[in-house]
Amino acid sequence: MKLRQKFAALSTALAAIAALAAFPPTAAADFYKGKTVTLYVGAGAGGGYSFFGRVFAKYYDKYIPGKPNVIVVNMPGAGGTKMTNWAANVAPKDGSAVGMPLMPVAINQHLRPKAVRYDATKLNWIGNMERSIAVLFTWHTSKTKTIQDATQRVTTMGGSGKSSPIYQMLTLSNKLLGTKFKIVLGYKGGDRAVAIERGEVEGSFSTLQNFRAMTPHWFEGGKNPLNVLVQNAVTRSPEIPDVPTMMELAKNDDDRKVFEYMMLQSLTGRSIFAPPGVPAERVEILRRAFDKTMKDPDFVAEIEKSNLKLTPSSGEEVEKAVAQLIRTPPAVVARIRELIK
Repeated sequence: MKLRQKFAALSTALAAIAALAAFPPTAAADFYKGKTVTLYVGAGAGGGYSFFGRVFAKYYDKYIPGKPNVIVVNMPGAGGTKMTNWAANVAPKDGSAVGMPLMPVAINQHLRPKAVRYDATKLNWIGNMERSIAVLFTWHTSKTKTIQDATQRVTTMGGSGKSSPIYQMLTLSNKLLGTKFKIVLGYKGGDRAVAIERGEVEGSFSTLQNFRAMTPHWFEGGKNPLNVLVQNAVTRSPEIPDVPTMMELAKNDDDRKVFEYMMLQSLTGRSIFAPPGVPAERVEILRRAFDKTMKDPDFVAEIEKSNLKLTPSSGEEVEKAVAQLIRTPPAVVARIRELIK
């Protein structure tokens, strides 16, 4: 009899927890009434991150109880690490501040440990708007049309700094795929696109989504002025089925593990997080509001009007992906750090 009572009590407790998740307490919902939620973007104005952040902010407030004002503040620096460090250690922990980090937010914990002052597994992941497929590409006037061409001729590629995934992926391509990319650094945000148009550099590394957001005029009328050389993905994207993946071209299993690790960062392609310490019920509110925003027809239409696509993941899915990445065997991480040193 006692055992049956214990099971009944456990069932009641689990039902209460489920109800709490589905219907956040009134006090938590009322918190946002009359408040301002600030979305801090870890990149400068004019790029793909800023575009996604500003469009998202226009619709996010509709789905947060109390309909707070949502504003965007750009906080670029150190490959996105500056904003995430600040958010994890300084930002308000009451749910009024959320961050949009750069794609390598989790792998930076392994590859740039001296610069990182956060634990990616302790950030409260709200959701991700894009499971980014990153590519190496050249401008249509470049003589480097394929990845095989890139192994035969020196190709000048533009990037921002050595802490960026652009530099990391171009370097890994040179060392593991035998390409001859000459990497020119110092181009930030829209400067990189201008340099490509002017012929200062022949190409770069990015997601196609990023350049569609930053330079929509490139793709008007269904045009594509880029030669996509290789994609960093588990399988070929249906959008570019004739372009090989880095994992296909890898020469051995050890090299494939390197590219697989770098590919995992796509799961935080356009992600949103709340700082550690935010009350669980407010994290729940922010997560469910994110999920609803991803289905808002006006939001979806505005994104697609710029030739972009939403491939969202829930906060819970991002949380699991980040945990998987952080659990990468130390030997794999050590090899990558040596390769890009």
